[in-house]
Amino acid sequence: MGSGGVPNRTIERIDGRRGDLPVRGAKPNSCYDLYENGIKVQSRWFDKNGNVIRNRDYNHQDAHNNHDFPHDHEWSWDKGYPERNPDYVAPDYINYN
Repeated sequence: MGSGGVPNRTIERIDGRRGDLPVRGAKPNSCYDLYENGIKVQSRWFDKNGNVIRNRDYNHQDAHNNHDFPHDHEWSWDKGYPERNPDYVAPDYINYN
């Protein structure tokens, strides 16, 4: 991923809906930004194999009004398939920007 997780290529823009970003098969060491109706709603970073490693939510449904935005989620491949950690963490603007 270039230095510290920063993609070493341009960011791929996807115009669509939630769920349209891949979890595998992305361009290696890339970042994809998802836009809905012209508004950026999510960014997703991929490793050297094109597998998701982190995403950032800029907004989404928050019925209980208990989310901070933006926030990040880490992904694990420990079991051989992608699992998103449901607990969000503060955005890491140094390594994922």
